[in-house]
Amino acid sequence: MKLKHRLEYGLLRSVVLFLNLLPLPVILVITQSLGWLTWVLFPFRLPVAYRNISTVFPDMAHTEKLRILKRAYLNFTKTFALIVILRRKKLYRMIEEAVISGQEHLDEALKGGKGAVLTTYHGFWFEAYFAWFNHNNLPTSLIIKRQSNPFSDAYFIRQREYFGNSLENVRRKAGMKVFRACLENNRLLIISLDQNYQATGTPIPFFNRTLGCAKGSALLHLKSGAPVLTSVYYVKNGKLHIDFDRVDLPEYQEITEDAINDISTRAISYYEPYIMKYPEQWFSLFHRLWSKDGYPERVPRGFREIFL
Repeated sequence: MKLKHRLEYGLLRSVVLFLNLLPLPVILVITQSLGWLTWVLFPFRLPVAYRNISTVFPDMAHTEKLRILKRAYLNFTKTFALIVILRRKKLYRMIEEAVISGQEHLDEALKGGKGAVLTTYHGFWFEAYFAWFNHNNLPTSLIIKRQSNPFSDAYFIRQREYFGNSLENVRRKAGMKVFRACLENNRLLIISLDQNYQATGTPIPFFNRTLGCAKGSALLHLKSGAPVLTSVYYVKNGKLHIDFDRVDLPEYQEITEDAINDISTRAISYYEPYIMKYPEQWFSLFHRLWSKDGYPERVPRGFREIFL
């Protein structure tokens, strides 16, 4: 194993140990301060985040976009700290008391015996979202990408297993045969759609701009007949909310590029109103979603825009 990986993992475990020694109010003060320092001194990926927020809100004033981005940076540091200490009773209560909308769609899909393709987006509270499935003992499979650091990769998998064993982690490279087996075993298969697959994806509109969306969700529906569901998660007034819905789809006569594109377009459209309502909780804000280039070299920020 590389020394770099060992050092990174050691730093991660040290941060987790340090946070667990502190009372929650102190952690919130520290993370708020780190968020401010990050926003003021080292706003990582600010050009990417600014371009993305401009895609979501094309007519919004420059100053208002920066206000949203500032909240996103503050949320990032706070959420990371709280997620790694999710085992704490006060935090885990967030999972136990989560406000759920549309769970009947999950129940109906599982009664149908074909499982469900459960699409979602990348929000800051993704680990709390995953923990909810374990807490409720729902047969769930999560498609994950292997992290570059094997120690950290194994650590976060162990973290998820702490909350139960009904959620299994499936590697993205496992392939369609394994994903179909999950559905055949009547499981909920979680797939994130807000990712960039320019070379291999299907071109769909996402906030009126073309996104190369992965074809897997659509292909799994066409090949298995499993329903396609959507889910979004966010924190509102200190409570975790998870909203489920079913994607209304026509009957497709054959597997075609048009059918794949239509399914993907219908599914991802459910996310847009939630992202617009809670943009500061959208983790993909910092990802190169719509293109790999074309981002501004710098984002102008005045004194008032940084500190107010």
